[in-house]
Amino acid sequence: MRALIIGVGQCGTKIADIFSLVDFESLAINTSRGDLEYLKHIPPERRILIGESLTGGKGVNANPVLGREAMKRDLPMVMKKISSIVGYEDVDIFFLTFGFGGGTGAGGTPVLAEALKEEYPDSLVVAIGALPLKEEGIRPTINAAITVDKLSKVADSIIAIDNNKLKEGDLDISQAYEKINYTIAERIASLLALIDVPGEQTLDASDLKFVLKAFGSFATVGYAKSRADQVKSLSRLIARSFESEGLYLEVNVESALYGLVAIHGPPEVLKAREIFEALDELTGRIKGKQIFRGFYPDPRERDVEVVTLLSGIYESKSIEDIIATAKRYAESFMKAKAEAEEKKKTLLTGLPDFDDIYPAEGELDG
Repeated sequence: MRALIIGVGQCGTKIADIFSLVDFESLAINTSRGDLEYLKHIPPERRILIGESLTGGKGVNANPVLGREAMKRDLPMVMKKISSIVGYEDVDIFFLTFGFGGGTGAGGTPVLAEALKEEYPDSLVVAIGALPLKEEGIRPTINAAITVDKLSKVADSIIAIDNNKLKEGDLDISQAYEKINYTIAERIASLLALIDVPGEQTLDASDLKFVLKAFGSFATVGYAKSRADQVKSLSRLIARSFESEGLYLEVNVESALYGLVAIHGPPEVLKAREIFEALDELTGRIKGKQIFRGFYPDPRERDVEVVTLLSGIYESKSIEDIIATAKRYAESFMKAKAEAEEKKKTLLTGLPDFDDIYPAEGELDG
């Protein structure tokens, strides 16, 4: 299958750059010239500066209104570049990587997603976004909530990665963000690498597209990996991939409509009984009861890798907390704004105009 990775904004282009490192077709779009120049793996001809007339190439300072306007202004240029990459071969999925809390990504990604759906109706558009840290403050939270709303109307699925997972460990801040970015790329790349590959039971492109065509709902990619000689229970390893330790988003797994599980490793470890035991458990747990399965015994492998995709999810504490916080703030802000306007009106009511106080020119002469 063919996937095109399009990174939008600082966060999104860094993730797309990692995909490019592992040979995925990637494109970077940003309002900051400096951020584009910082990339290491996406070639210069696949880096697009948008909104230069608006920002001078210096970014939008986390303002999604400017990010949206920048994408709108230069959308014809962006779509022309995408068309030149796509050529005559169909793209199965456009993955748009971005940060929910920023400006260029939050503002521009929904605009691009809508344009891609119109231009390529047979392709899926899947948004992959990093949710802001709670400590980043209210502005990124509001940006994230509004972007969720906008993307849910145009994207086929939204894969949200919770950056609050950054705090689980002793890494410094640069290492933590880098780990999240690599995790996103690793999970999606591992999944795509097994699509249309011969196995005992093969997942093909139509299976993946069916699972991801999920009405703008949320999806999450779970992952578990272990050295084959250290696997004591394959069932437990599979289960880990769709539990909290394997997921990068706090979701209610039971609310999922669809699932897809790919298991890759040495044949002697992939025991049928343990595999079906774990998958039967997952099938029983999710609301939609539909699990697509791929089994890939490989004698060359020394590790067992499990990638789980769950979609059609409408219950996520991570997302719900962000939206609830944004709603509370919006309500209090609008109330404060109305009170300020009323105080201004009360304060200034009754003041005369200049004409009431100062005599006209003719009156001065008299």
